[in-house]
Amino acid sequence: MIVCNYTILFGIEFLHDAYSDKDDILRDIRIVPDKDTEQLLKGYRLHLKAVHNRLLCFVQTIATIDTSSGTTKVDVINKPLVKLNVNDTLTFRIVLNSARFFDNSNLRLYYSGVNILRFGNDSGNKRNALLSLSNKIPAYDPAEVYRPGMFVVTSGNRLFEAIRDNDPADPRNTTDTRYWKSITSFVQYVSQADLSTIEHDEKSFALISISFRKNLTGQFSLLQKSNDADLNNTILHKEYLIHFKNRSSN
Repeated sequence: MIVCNYTILFGIEFLHDAYSDKDDILRDIRIVPDKDTEQLLKGYRLHLKAVHNRLLCFVQTIATIDTSSGTTKVDVINKPLVKLNVNDTLTFRIVLNSARFFDNSNLRLYYSGVNILRFGNDSGNKRNALLSLSNKIPAYDPAEVYRPGMFVVTSGNRLFEAIRDNDPADPRNTTDTRYWKSITSFVQYVSQADLSTIEHDEKSFALISISFRKNLTGQFSLLQKSNDADLNNTILHKEYLIHFKNRSSN
Protein backbone atom coordinates (compact mmCIF):
# COMPACT_ATOMS: atom_id res chain seq x y z
CA MET A 1 0.00 0.00 0.00
CA ILE A 2 1.27 3.49 -0.86
CA VAL A 3 0.07 6.65 0.86
CA CYS A 4 0.83 10.31 0.23
CA ASN A 5 3.21 12.26 2.42
CA TYR A 6 4.28 15.89 2.20
CA THR A 7 7.42 17.53 3.52
CA ILE A 8 9.00 20.99 3.24
CA LEU A 9 11.13 21.34 0.13
CA PHE A 10 12.11 24.91 0.99
CA GLY A 11 11.03 27.94 2.98
CA ILE A 12 11.66 31.64 2.39
CA GLU A 13 11.61 33.94 5.39
CA PHE A 14 10.88 37.61 4.71
CA LEU A 15 12.20 40.17 7.17
CA HIS A 16 11.73 43.94 7.14
CA ASP A 17 13.17 46.08 9.94
CA ALA A 18 10.26 48.53 9.74
CA TYR A 19 7.77 45.90 10.92
CA SER A 20 7.34 45.22 14.62
CA ASP A 21 4.83 42.47 13.77
CA LYS A 22 6.41 40.06 11.29
CA ASP A 23 2.98 38.72 10.34
CA ASP A 24 2.25 42.05 8.63
CA ILE A 25 5.02 41.54 6.06
CA LEU A 26 3.16 38.93 4.00
CA ARG A 27 0.01 40.99 4.28
CA ASP A 28 1.73 43.95 2.63
CA ILE A 29 3.38 41.89 -0.10
CA ARG A 30 2.06 38.97 -2.14
CA ILE A 31 4.18 36.15 -3.60
CA VAL A 32 2.73 35.03 -6.95
CA PRO A 33 4.07 32.20 -9.17
CA ASP A 34 4.30 33.02 -12.87
CA LYS A 35 2.37 30.92 -15.40
CA ASP A 36 5.20 28.49 -16.12
CA THR A 37 5.76 28.01 -12.40
CA GLU A 38 2.07 27.30 -11.84
CA GLN A 39 2.40 24.38 -14.24
CA LEU A 40 5.59 23.17 -12.56
CA LEU A 41 3.93 23.29 -9.15
CA LYS A 42 1.13 21.07 -10.41
CA GLY A 43 3.39 18.68 -12.31
CA TYR A 44 5.82 18.22 -9.44
CA ARG A 45 3.05 18.10 -6.81
CA LEU A 46 4.31 21.13 -4.94
CA HIS A 47 2.11 23.21 -2.66
CA LEU A 48 2.70 26.74 -1.34
CA LYS A 49 1.61 28.01 2.05
CA ALA A 50 2.22 31.34 3.79
CA VAL A 51 2.91 30.96 7.52
CA HIS A 52 3.53 34.20 9.45
CA ASN A 53 6.43 35.80 7.53
CA ARG A 54 7.49 32.64 5.67
CA LEU A 55 6.54 31.17 2.32
CA LEU A 56 6.71 27.38 2.54
CA CYS A 57 6.88 25.03 -0.43
CA PHE A 58 5.80 21.45 0.32
CA VAL A 59 6.65 18.54 -1.95
CA GLN A 60 4.87 15.20 -2.10
CA THR A 61 6.97 12.21 -1.12
CA ILE A 62 6.11 8.53 -0.71
CA ALA A 63 5.22 6.75 2.50
CA THR A 64 5.05 2.97 2.20
CA ILE A 65 2.91 0.98 4.61
CA ASP A 66 4.09 -2.57 5.32
CA THR A 67 1.69 -4.91 7.17
CA SER A 68 3.38 -8.18 6.23
CA SER A 69 4.64 -8.76 9.79
CA GLY A 70 1.20 -8.36 11.27
CA THR A 71 1.94 -4.85 12.48
CA THR A 72 1.73 -1.60 10.55
CA LYS A 73 5.08 -0.09 9.64
CA VAL A 74 5.34 3.23 7.79
CA ASP A 75 8.49 3.96 5.82
CA VAL A 76 8.83 7.57 4.68
CA ILE A 77 11.15 8.14 1.73
CA ASN A 78 12.60 11.64 1.90
CA LYS A 79 12.64 12.16 -1.87
CA PRO A 80 10.19 13.86 -4.25
CA LEU A 81 7.45 11.59 -5.56
CA VAL A 82 7.98 13.18 -9.00
CA LYS A 83 11.64 13.59 -9.91
CA LEU A 84 12.58 17.27 -10.25
CA ASN A 85 14.25 18.28 -13.51
CA VAL A 86 17.47 20.10 -12.58
CA ASN A 87 16.98 22.43 -15.57
CA ASP A 88 13.73 23.82 -14.17
CA THR A 89 13.36 26.96 -12.08
CA LEU A 90 10.44 28.27 -10.05
CA THR A 91 9.84 31.99 -10.56
CA PHE A 92 7.75 34.11 -8.21
CA ARG A 93 6.73 37.75 -8.42
CA ILE A 94 6.69 39.94 -5.33
CA VAL A 95 3.68 42.23 -5.64
CA LEU A 96 3.11 45.16 -3.30
CA ASN A 97 -0.24 45.12 -1.52
CA SER A 98 0.58 48.16 0.57
CA ALA A 99 2.75 51.19 -0.17
CA ARG A 100 4.15 51.16 3.37
CA PHE A 101 6.37 48.15 2.55
CA PHE A 102 8.26 50.23 -0.01
CA ASP A 103 7.87 53.65 1.60
CA ASN A 104 9.37 52.43 4.90
CA SER A 105 12.33 50.78 3.17
CA ASN A 106 15.74 52.25 2.38
CA LEU A 107 15.08 51.12 -1.20
CA ARG A 108 12.69 54.05 -1.52
CA LEU A 109 15.70 56.35 -1.71
CA TYR A 110 17.26 54.89 -4.88
CA TYR A 111 14.99 52.26 -6.46
CA SER A 112 13.68 53.55 -9.81
CA GLY A 113 11.15 52.42 -12.39
CA VAL A 114 13.85 51.22 -14.79
CA ASN A 115 15.02 48.50 -12.41
CA ILE A 116 13.67 45.42 -10.69
CA LEU A 117 14.94 43.46 -7.72
CA ARG A 118 16.00 39.88 -8.42
CA PHE A 119 16.61 37.23 -5.78
CA GLY A 120 17.58 33.60 -6.19
CA ASN A 121 19.11 30.52 -4.62
CA ASP A 122 22.02 30.89 -7.04
CA SER A 123 23.29 33.88 -5.04
CA GLY A 124 25.86 31.85 -3.10
CA ASN A 125 25.40 34.40 -0.34
CA LYS A 126 25.91 32.23 2.74
CA ARG A 127 26.94 33.79 6.05
CA ASN A 128 27.19 31.47 9.01
CA ALA A 129 24.04 29.33 8.72
CA LEU A 130 22.01 31.96 6.83
CA LEU A 131 21.27 31.38 3.14
CA SER A 132 20.37 34.78 1.69
CA LEU A 133 18.57 34.95 -1.64
CA SER A 134 19.90 38.50 -2.03
CA ASN A 135 23.34 39.06 -3.52
CA LYS A 136 26.43 39.81 -1.47
CA ILE A 137 26.76 43.47 -0.55
CA PRO A 138 29.59 44.96 -2.63
CA ALA A 139 32.80 46.47 -1.33
CA TYR A 140 33.24 50.24 -1.38
CA ASP A 141 34.52 51.46 -4.75
CA PRO A 142 35.46 55.16 -5.28
CA ALA A 143 34.57 54.76 -8.97
CA GLU A 144 30.93 53.96 -8.16
CA VAL A 145 27.97 56.30 -7.74
CA TYR A 146 26.22 55.97 -4.38
CA ARG A 147 22.79 57.18 -3.42
CA PRO A 148 21.28 57.36 0.07
CA GLY A 149 20.18 53.93 1.21
CA MET A 150 22.87 52.01 -0.67
CA PHE A 151 25.23 49.69 1.21
CA VAL A 152 28.92 48.87 1.03
CA VAL A 153 31.22 46.55 2.95
CA THR A 154 34.72 47.46 4.03
CA SER A 155 37.61 45.42 5.40
CA GLY A 156 36.70 43.48 8.50
CA ASN A 157 33.15 43.02 7.13
CA ARG A 158 32.01 46.41 8.36
CA LEU A 159 28.69 47.50 6.86
CA PHE A 160 27.93 51.11 5.91
CA GLU A 161 24.85 52.83 4.52
CA ALA A 162 25.12 55.91 2.31
CA ILE A 163 23.29 58.92 3.74
CA ARG A 164 24.26 61.46 1.05
CA ASP A 165 24.95 61.33 -2.69
CA ASN A 166 28.51 60.29 -3.44
CA ASP A 167 30.07 59.96 -6.89
CA PRO A 168 33.49 59.57 -8.58
CA ALA A 169 33.76 63.31 -9.25
CA ASP A 170 34.25 63.84 -5.51
CA PRO A 171 34.47 60.40 -3.83
CA ARG A 172 33.88 60.20 -0.10
CA ASN A 173 34.93 56.96 1.54
CA THR A 174 33.26 55.41 4.56
CA THR A 175 35.42 57.31 7.05
CA ASP A 176 33.44 60.47 6.20
CA THR A 177 30.48 60.31 8.60
CA ARG A 178 28.72 63.10 6.69
CA TYR A 179 28.23 60.64 3.84
CA TRP A 180 28.15 57.23 5.49
CA LYS A 181 26.47 55.66 8.50
CA SER A 182 28.02 52.62 10.16
CA ILE A 183 25.59 49.73 10.71
CA THR A 184 26.42 48.18 14.08
CA SER A 185 25.39 44.61 13.25
CA PHE A 186 26.27 43.14 9.87
CA VAL A 187 23.08 42.00 8.15
CA GLN A 188 22.74 40.55 4.64
CA TYR A 189 20.27 43.22 3.60
CA VAL A 190 18.72 43.59 0.17
CA SER A 191 20.97 46.10 -1.59
CA GLN A 192 21.72 47.81 -4.89
CA ALA A 193 23.51 44.59 -5.92
CA ASP A 194 20.05 43.01 -6.35
CA LEU A 195 18.89 45.49 -9.00
CA SER A 196 18.56 44.41 -12.62
CA THR A 197 17.20 46.07 -15.74
CA ILE A 198 13.53 45.36 -16.37
CA GLU A 199 12.90 42.93 -19.22
CA HIS A 200 9.88 43.15 -21.51
CA ASP A 201 6.75 44.35 -19.68
CA GLU A 202 7.63 43.06 -16.21
CA LYS A 203 5.76 45.22 -13.70
CA SER A 204 6.59 43.46 -10.45
CA PHE A 205 8.40 44.94 -7.48
CA ALA A 206 10.78 41.96 -7.42
CA LEU A 207 11.35 38.45 -8.74
CA ILE A 208 12.46 35.31 -6.89
CA SER A 209 14.03 32.37 -8.75
CA ILE A 210 14.42 28.97 -7.10
CA SER A 211 16.54 26.59 -9.17
CA PHE A 212 16.40 22.79 -8.92
CA ARG A 213 20.10 22.47 -9.81
CA LYS A 214 22.05 20.22 -7.46
CA ASN A 215 25.42 21.95 -7.90
CA LEU A 216 24.60 25.37 -6.44
CA THR A 217 27.37 26.98 -4.39
CA GLY A 218 27.17 27.67 -0.68
CA GLN A 219 24.97 24.67 0.14
CA PHE A 220 21.95 26.31 -1.53
CA SER A 221 20.75 23.25 -3.46
CA LEU A 222 17.36 21.77 -2.61
CA LEU A 223 18.35 18.16 -3.30
CA GLN A 224 21.40 16.13 -2.42
CA LYS A 225 23.73 15.14 -5.24
CA SER A 226 25.39 11.78 -4.71
CA ASN A 227 26.69 8.78 -6.61
CA ASP A 228 24.95 6.69 -3.97
CA ALA A 229 21.44 5.99 -5.29
CA ASP A 230 20.08 5.80 -1.74
CA LEU A 231 21.28 9.35 -1.03
CA ASN A 232 20.86 11.01 -4.42
CA ASN A 233 17.84 13.38 -4.64
CA THR A 234 17.37 13.40 -0.88
CA ILE A 235 15.39 16.50 0.12
CA LEU A 236 17.58 18.89 2.12
CA HIS A 237 14.76 21.10 3.52
CA LYS A 238 16.42 24.45 2.74
CA GLU A 239 15.52 27.65 4.59
CA TYR A 240 16.25 30.85 2.66
CA LEU A 241 16.12 34.51 3.73
CA ILE A 242 15.33 37.90 2.19
CA HIS A 243 15.94 40.80 4.59
CA PHE A 244 14.82 44.38 3.87
CA LYS A 245 16.08 47.36 5.87
CA ASN A 246 13.92 50.19 7.15
CA ARG A 247 14.35 53.69 5.82
CA SER A 248 17.01 55.58 7.72
CA SER A 249 16.00 58.63 9.71
CA ASN A 250 19.03 60.57 8.41
